[in-house]
Amino acid sequence: MNSTKILILEDHPMTRQMLVLALQGLGYTNVHTADCGKQAFALLKHEGHFDVLICDIQMHGIDGLTFLREAAEIGYIAALIISSAIAPDLRLAIQQLARLTGYQVLGDLGKPFTRDELKVLMLRYCPSAPHRAPPTIDELPSATEIQSGLNDGEFIPFYQPKLNLQTLEVIGMEVLVRWQHPLHGLISPGLFLGAVRHFGFLNVMTQTIARQALSFLREQRLIGELRLSINVETEQLARPDLLEAVRQNLDAERVPAQSLILEITESGLMQAPITSIENLVRLRLLGCGVSIDDFGAGFSSLQRVCEMPCSELKLDMSFIRSMTHNPRSLAAVDSLLRLSDNLGIQLVAEGIETHEQLTLLQRLGCQIGQGYVFARPLPGPEFMDWLHQHKQARATQKRA
Repeated sequence: MNSTKILILEDHPMTRQMLVLALQGLGYTNVHTADCGKQAFALLKHEGHFDVLICDIQMHGIDGLTFLREAAEIGYIAALIISSAIAPDLRLAIQQLARLTGYQVLGDLGKPFTRDELKVLMLRYCPSAPHRAPPTIDELPSATEIQSGLNDGEFIPFYQPKLNLQTLEVIGMEVLVRWQHPLHGLISPGLFLGAVRHFGFLNVMTQTIARQALSFLREQRLIGELRLSINVETEQLARPDLLEAVRQNLDAERVPAQSLILEITESGLMQAPITSIENLVRLRLLGCGVSIDDFGAGFSSLQRVCEMPCSELKLDMSFIRSMTHNPRSLAAVDSLLRLSDNLGIQLVAEGIETHEQLTLLQRLGCQIGQGYVFARPLPGPEFMDWLHQHKQARATQKRA
């Protein structure tokens, strides 16, 4: 059984009951229901928090938008699924509004819905670990604890494969950090990155993870077969010693620069000072790739993107999640694919979760992608097991 605490706010009795039965069929038993905003507020005040809210938008009395805004001030709701039969463009606008309010938006269920659609959305919520509320000041890791973790090798890389969507060949992997804490077990970055930044350990942690990942690439004899993608934040990109640090790491692990891609978010890149642009140019001259992550989620102009020395655009996953049911998102993905092709820049689809999304991207001609439909981020040994099994499956299919 799954202990995720769920609140359903739905004024239609039949839909409310169908949601309860579907969730129970998926193993979720801690389900609460409300038929109006007033009843939902009473539950929220009594229970204190809910992990997931499934919310209708158009209701009598207090509507969904009002509830979402006021609920953020009263109690803690971590994640949101929108369930409403309104126009697709309005649903996208509501999702963006909810994100700005502070909710983790799992997606749009729509009406009518299927249990499989509900399952996909629920799996987006903390799929590998039970939910915990955001850490308080007292719970945040201290500078001493982080320093100790860095000294003792507790910060480790996880790897998520990137594939050629047309051939399903694995062509790369994104490196994601995790903290293997001696007392608390495996900790996701959302619970420690803020403290790492605050205490000034971000660059040290990134360098530590980069060295481990480059060493892994060499030890597993994957050089020339897979490229590593490592996330870099805006403040790191502006460091005058960035280029030398990258070069030293590559030389120390005997990995060619062509095997490394540095990712920076679109919003971060648009705010980048001149030092950052110079570093990007020098990284490209060195042979590294440069990727704009979460492309489409920011507010950059196309002219600004064209000026950047990037070799890759990673399409924001919100487009992938909505393109199967929103014609505007589908048109945007199609247009961005053609634009990137004309610019000579590789477009990567991030956050592919269903076979329907994968098939649609393949039909559109998208070349590269990653997501849970292939594999979640994995520690090194598990990644190699997955890679071996994937290669065997492809070989078997070719012989068939």
